[in-house]
Amino acid sequence: MEKKRIITAVICIPIFLLLVCLGGWWLGALLIILGLIGAAEYYQLVQRMHSAATPLWLLLGLGYIALGLLSFFGVRLWGGALWLLLIVWATDIAAYELGRRFGRTKLAPTISPHKTVEGLLAGLLGGLVVGLIYGLAVMKAGFIASLLIPLVISLLGQLGDLLESKVKRLAGVKDSGNIFPGHGGVLDRFDSLLLSAPFMYLLLLIIR
Repeated sequence: MEKKRIITAVICIPIFLLLVCLGGWWLGALLIILGLIGAAEYYQLVQRMHSAATPLWLLLGLGYIALGLLSFFGVRLWGGALWLLLIVWATDIAAYELGRRFGRTKLAPTISPHKTVEGLLAGLLGGLVVGLIYGLAVMKAGFIASLLIPLVISLLGQLGDLLESKVKRLAGVKDSGNIFPGHGGVLDRFDSLLLSAPFMYLLLLIIR
């Protein structure tokens, strides 16, 4: 599984970063494709819930996906896409690697049994360090903004991960899909961005 995850990441991340850097229609087309796949995944999850509130769940989820991807496009227009991605990725890597090694205190066992408080804190620290350096060196955002934005985005990214885990738990599945071998579906890979991107867009508006 670990080898499969690495191979998928090595192939997909450079392509994704290239399209993010190109922006415009290239990024727009990618986000539309991801949105359609993510919507299909979410529809399947809702169908598995057998909930009386299925139409509401569907409406809220599709709006959530659309807002997150549209906001990411807006963040790219403001020049903050790489900042957002670095914060989210640093958070995910630190939370995963340090959490599985040193995690002892369960964070939300009924939602995601493997997540720990130690992993959460490690993720916050990882996102803060990387985000602070990038904010100061590249974005020239000033110390306060470069400190607070990574903290907010890192925390929201981890909350987005938990929200998606809750939906999967309600649907009784491990992954939202299998389009990315070793990683799952679109919602599995972009859960952190979907929640953090709208707030990143607002924060960029504030500091500009």
